[in-house]
Amino acid sequence: MNRQYPRKNLIFKSIYLACSAALMGFLIYLLIDFIAYGFKKGVTFDDCIVLIASVIAALFEGSIIGFIVRSFRAPTILMKNLVFKNDGAPFIPGLALTLTGCLLTLGLSIVFGISSFITPLFKIAVRAQYFIFTVGLIMFVNFLFTDIYFVTYRHESGSFAII
Repeated sequence: MNRQYPRKNLIFKSIYLACSAALMGFLIYLLIDFIAYGFKKGVTFDDCIVLIASVIAALFEGSIIGFIVRSFRAPTILMKNLVFKNDGAPFIPGLALTLTGCLLTLGLSIVFGISSFITPLFKIAVRAQYFIFTVGLIMFVNFLFTDIYFVTYRHESGSFAII
């Protein structure tokens, strides 16, 4: 672990891991729910597409969790390439992209969360809305932690800390 910021690194990675694990837990719940629904009511082609997409999303989130866990053992460059250039200088277009992505995916998650949990806003199957809500949250969390990384670990010289 980086000796310069050991506590800050641990807190950052732990919160990132907790958020990612919570999303993975919800994805696993959705997968179990999809499979149970399929056995109970029968599976349509649309249900199969959402189920396969959910499995892919779970694999993606699992790889993110694996990378975070690996970063606890040894320093890694967690989101460096999106917000920093190769020489360590800030990459403002990357930061603008991640901030925009963060806001858009948060909005997407809020709209589909309201539609799936509170009142239907779309004529899409509720399970598909859960999936879109979850994928939006996955993207939001990763964009958010990229932005937090930029603000937290950027130095005045424009260099970055490897955490």
